[in-house]
Amino acid sequence: MKSVITSRIWMALLALTQCAFPAFAQWTQSGSNIYYTAGRVGIGTSSPAYLLHVETSLSSRAIFGKQSASSGAAYGGWFESASTSGMGVFGLASASTGYTYGVYGRSLSTSGKGIMGHAAATSGVTYGMYGLSDSTSGMGVYGWATASSGNTIGTVGRSASTSGIGVKGFVTATSGTNYGGWFESASTSGTGVYGLATATSGDTIGVYGRSESTSGKGVAGLAAATSGSTYGVYGQSNSTSGTGVAGWAAATSGITTGVYWRSDSTSGTGVLGYATATSGETYGVYGRSDSTSGYGGYFVGRGYFSGNVGIGTTSPDYMLDVAGRARIRGATGSDTAGIWYSNGTDNRAFIGLYDNNRVGIWGQAGAGWHMTTNVANGSVFIGPASLNVETAKLNVATDSSSTNATLRLHEAANDFARLEFTNTNTARKWHIAGLIGSTVDADRLNFWNSQTGDIMSISGDGKVGIGTISPEHPLHVQTGTGNRAIYGLHTATSGVARGVYGRSDSTDGIGVYGEASATSGETYGVYGVSNSATGRGVYGLAAAWDGTAIGVIGRSDSSNGYGVFGWGNNAFTSSFPYGVFGQVAGQGYAVYARGRLAASGTKSFQIDHPLSPENAYLNHFCTEGPEPYNAYSGNVVTDAQGYAVVQLPDYFESINRDFRYQLTVIDSSDDFVLAKVVREIQNNRFVIRTSKPYVKVSWRVEAVRNDRWVQEYGYQTEQPKPAEHRGKYLHPELYGQPKEMGIHYRPELEREVAPAEPVRR
Repeated sequence: MKSVITSRIWMALLALTQCAFPAFAQWTQSGSNIYYTAGRVGIGTSSPAYLLHVETSLSSRAIFGKQSASSGAAYGGWFESASTSGMGVFGLASASTGYTYGVYGRSLSTSGKGIMGHAAATSGVTYGMYGLSDSTSGMGVYGWATASSGNTIGTVGRSASTSGIGVKGFVTATSGTNYGGWFESASTSGTGVYGLATATSGDTIGVYGRSESTSGKGVAGLAAATSGSTYGVYGQSNSTSGTGVAGWAAATSGITTGVYWRSDSTSGTGVLGYATATSGETYGVYGRSDSTSGYGGYFVGRGYFSGNVGIGTTSPDYMLDVAGRARIRGATGSDTAGIWYSNGTDNRAFIGLYDNNRVGIWGQAGAGWHMTTNVANGSVFIGPASLNVETAKLNVATDSSSTNATLRLHEAANDFARLEFTNTNTARKWHIAGLIGSTVDADRLNFWNSQTGDIMSISGDGKVGIGTISPEHPLHVQTGTGNRAIYGLHTATSGVARGVYGRSDSTDGIGVYGEASATSGETYGVYGVSNSATGRGVYGLAAAWDGTAIGVIGRSDSSNGYGVFGWGNNAFTSSFPYGVFGQVAGQGYAVYARGRLAASGTKSFQIDHPLSPENAYLNHFCTEGPEPYNAYSGNVVTDAQGYAVVQLPDYFESINRDFRYQLTVIDSSDDFVLAKVVREIQNNRFVIRTSKPYVKVSWRVEAVRNDRWVQEYGYQTEQPKPAEHRGKYLHPELYGQPKEMGIHYRPELEREVAPAEPVRR
C-alpha cells in the first residue's frame, strides 16, 4: 500500500515539474522507474561534462550512496565498466598538494570492504580499481579499515584473469619519497597488504610492486605495532610454481631495492618467507640480482637458518654446504679473520688468521695459539706461541715426558706405525716404523728402505739388530754383503783414540769376542790391521793387577786351525817383522804355549849386543834333537879318594828317562886325569870318580822328557802330513814352488781404506 502511495506521489511531482520546468519534460516514466537519454545531467553545475556531473563547494559529499541493509552483499555504490581498458571507478584528487584522496572507501562492518573494485572482463589489461594522484605526497588509492579488531581489510584487489592485476599502484613522480601503494593496518593481528592470486597455475602474483625511481621502493610494508606477531608484508601463493611476494627494481643502476621490509618490534619479522607446499622446488625467500656488482641477498646484522644452507648447491647435506671455494675476510683495519667453534654454551676454539702470514688454531682456557701454518713459506708450528721458532717445515715445541709425548703415531691395525721420508730424486723411500707387540721383546722400532728392506731393528728389551729384525744380543750386526759387519773409525790424529772399544765387567766376561762360525774357508774370529809404522793390528789389555787375566785370547776348534795367527808380512830381508809379539813386565811370560811349540825356522833368544848395544843384536839359538830332551849341568870337586856325589833336582826322575852323561876334567897339571860315572842316577843323584883326588869335574846330564804330558800325548820325530797338507810345503820357496803351495799360505788381504766422510746436512 505504501509503495502505491509513493508511486502516485512521484507521478504527481513529475507532472508538476514538467509544467513548471519544461526541461524535465525530457525524463521518461516506465512503471515505477524514470530515465533520461537526451543528454547530460549536471548537479551543482550548468555545464555538465559527463552524463552525470556532480559538483559542490561544500565540505560535505558531492555524491552519497547508502545501503541500509545490515547484512548480505549490499553495496553503497556500484560502478562498472565493460571496456577491456575501462575503469569501474576513477577517482581523481586534482589538488596538487595536501592530504587528498582520489578514492576514499570506508566500511564499518567487521567483515566489510571500504572499497571494492571489480573488473569483470576475463582478459586484457583491466583494473578492478585504479588510483592516480599527481601530488608529491598524495595517495592514488587509500584504504582504511577502522575496526580495531577482526579480519579486516583496508583494500582488497582481485582479478580473475590469469594475467590480470588485483591491485596496481603507480606513482608517476620520478623523485621524492613516494609510494605506488601504501597499506596500513592498526590491528594487532591485521594485514597491511594482503595479496591473493586465486589461480592455481600460471605465473600469478599476489602482490606486485614496482618503482622506477633510483631511490624508490617497489613495495614498502610497515607494521607499526611495537609488539605482537606482526608482518610488514605477508605474501602467500598456493600455486606450486607461484610467488608469494615478488619485488622488481627495474632501474639498471643506483641503490635500488626490489622489495624492502622492516619491523620495529622486538620480536617482529622484517621478512617472513613461508613456502607451505610439502613437495617441489619451493622457496621461502628467493633473491636474484643480474648486476655484476649486485646482491641476490644482502643482510645487515645476524642471520638465522633452522635448516641446511647451501651455497653453490641446491641440495645441501649439512647445516652449511658450500660447493666451491669460500672466503672469510677480516674487518677493515683488522688482520684477523676466521671461524669460531662452540660447544653450545661458549666458544672453545678458533681457526683463522694469526697474522698476515700465518693461519692458526686458537684454544680456550689458556691454550692460546698452539698451532700455526705460515702460508708464505709453508712451515707449520705446533706448541705455545711464545716458543714459535720456524726453522723447519714442521716445528714442534712442548715439555714432553714419558706420558706426554711430543709426537704420537698410532696405527689403527695390529701393524707398524710408519713415518715416511721421500724426495724428488727417486721413488725410493725410508720408513721409521714402530710396533707394539704382544710382549716387550716383540716390540720393534725398525728402519726400513724400500730397496734394501729392514736396515736396523730395536727390540723392546734393549736389543739392537743391524741387518736383522730378530736381534739376539744387545748389539747384533749381520750382513751378507761387503767385507765388514762392523766398522769403527776414530778420525783423531793423536791421543788414545779407539776405533772399537769393548769392555766387560763380568768376572767371566769377554771385552771383545770374535767368532768365525764357518766350518771351511780362510775365516778369522778377530782380524786387526794397523797402518801406522808403530801401530798394533790387535791390542789386548787385561788391566787387572791380579787373577788370571788375558789381554788377547785366540781359539780355533778346527782340527788344523789356529787359535792365534800372526803374520809379519814384510818380505824385505833387511826388516824384522813379528808374526806374534809378546811382552811382559816383571816375572810373567811374553809368549806362553800350553801344549807343543813348533817352529819351521830357528829358535833363538835376542838381546842387545853387549859390546854394541846401540847398533846390534846378539842372537843365540836352540839345540835341536829328534827327541824332547831335558839337560842338566854343573861342576863338582872330588874328595880325597876321588869320589863326588852329584845331586840332581828332587823331581828329576819323575819327569825324565833314558839318562845320558858327559864328564869333563878341569885340571891344569901335566897329569892325565880320568873321570867316570861309578854309580848311575838313583834317588835323583849319581856318583863320579876321578883318577886323582881333588879334581874339578864339569858334568852334563841329558834325558828324554817323561813327564805326564809327554806320557799322555807323546811325540813324533817323523810325522806324516795330514791329507789337507799333502802336496804342500812349509816353505815352498825352498823347493822352487810358488808361495800359494805353502801350507800356511794366506792370501794377502786388501789393505783397508777408510771410507769417505759422510756428507753432513
